[in-house]
Amino acid sequence: MWRPERLRRGLGLGLLAAALSLGGAAQAEAPQSVPQSVPLSQASVAQIEHAAAAALAAGQRADALALARALLARDPENPLGHYVIARLMLGAGQTETARTEARLSFSKAQSPRQHYEAARVAAQVAVAEKRWAAAQYWARQTIQFAPDARARAVGVSDFRRLRAASPLSFSVKLGIRPSNNVNGGADERTNVIDGFDAVGWLSDDAMALRGVAGTADVDAGWRIAQDAKSETRLGLSGYARVVELSGTPMMVPPYAPGTPAPAPVEIPNSEYSSASLAVNLRHSRVLAPGLNGAATVEAGRSWQGGTPGYDWGALRLDGSKALSRTTRLSFGAGYEHRDWVDSPRQDDRRSLNLGLGLSGKAGDWGLGVSAASLGSTSAQARSWSVSGSVRYAPKAQIGPVSLSLSAGVSTTVYPDYTMLGFHPAGGRQDDMVYAELGLWAPKMGLAAFTPEVKLQALQVHSNVSRFSRSEISVAVGWRSAF
Repeated sequence: MWRPERLRRGLGLGLLAAALSLGGAAQAEAPQSVPQSVPLSQASVAQIEHAAAAALAAGQRADALALARALLARDPENPLGHYVIARLMLGAGQTETARTEARLSFSKAQSPRQHYEAARVAAQVAVAEKRWAAAQYWARQTIQFAPDARARAVGVSDFRRLRAASPLSFSVKLGIRPSNNVNGGADERTNVIDGFDAVGWLSDDAMALRGVAGTADVDAGWRIAQDAKSETRLGLSGYARVVELSGTPMMVPPYAPGTPAPAPVEIPNSEYSSASLAVNLRHSRVLAPGLNGAATVEAGRSWQGGTPGYDWGALRLDGSKALSRTTRLSFGAGYEHRDWVDSPRQDDRRSLNLGLGLSGKAGDWGLGVSAASLGSTSAQARSWSVSGSVRYAPKAQIGPVSLSLSAGVSTTVYPDYTMLGFHPAGGRQDDMVYAELGLWAPKMGLAAFTPEVKLQALQVHSNVSRFSRSEISVAVGWRSAF
């Protein structure tokens, strides 16, 4: 329950300024510095607001309801009138009316504090009706309009409890990413293999192409079992990437030596589109105080350029251990089997990862290392890789803007890779380094979602120059503000 002083301060009402006559209703005792009563017909909107808030705070439900209705008769757009009725109807168990009035109070609110208070009662109504998705939405609105750090922390805690209570989980990530190398093409036209004198010539579609990539990543889950220490969820996930190339890039189709070159054709956008769809079953459990574990099985299909790529089945084990109040260790292992559509190729991928998260007064750090191997019936695809990354998010802001800094390195080796019969010593090796700057404004946005801009730079050096590339991109999307 809100304290009366929080209610009055939140809606800008102050202490009772006038006690209004209302039919035969009992009058509230007024401070000696104000008149004992004012006829309702002669009272101003501000006076009725004061009296309605005071009646609500004092538990004088009949007076508060009558005053709120009188207030809305004078000013149908008044957010306080709708708010008072919402509070009263919630207390009376009339949640349908309370829901409507809470929404009206929020939509008519004229200040951040009014939005905050209206969102709180709307969330309480949603909880009373066990509408968990709606309750999470309104909890996010309390975070968006929180008047201070303490209220924001309470809103974040409420949201997380509601999310844990809801059987349905759902997330959507959308992004737009302009890039100078949207297709992962090579920097140089010539193709050189270290250790060999032969020089190849790359086609136009193998070169870096400018464009814009749009992505959508959707995850949904439904809790099918739960006890005090564990839960099981059935989930569905989908991913899609579409590309719009800049201008009208052209390429000459392949042709046999000694024959006339065919006419150039446009490089299709669809060549660089991709998608995936999967279903999964996840069981998570508290193994010991501070130690959590989860197991996930998943099956799905991927598409590349509109054509089915491969079907996969995967098993993933993850865990985390709290080392202290500010430090957490995470770890995981995975196995994935891939059956390529319309091809005899099969792959088996194995992976390990280890991470460390540290939260300090100045900011939050994240460190990670991983290793993976891909066994395949295709000699060209067999590989192993190792990678490391670091992320820092300072708590200090630049004006309204928060930022994060990330960087990482990786090495991928294809030991059996050959090109036109040439086999680089030790196999093909791709060394990658990247850096990223993320910018967002936590107090700007909608329902505690805020726009985010990521400036990204990437450089890959390979002993097969076809795979040496660089990229600079700007990713624009939405992220949670907490």
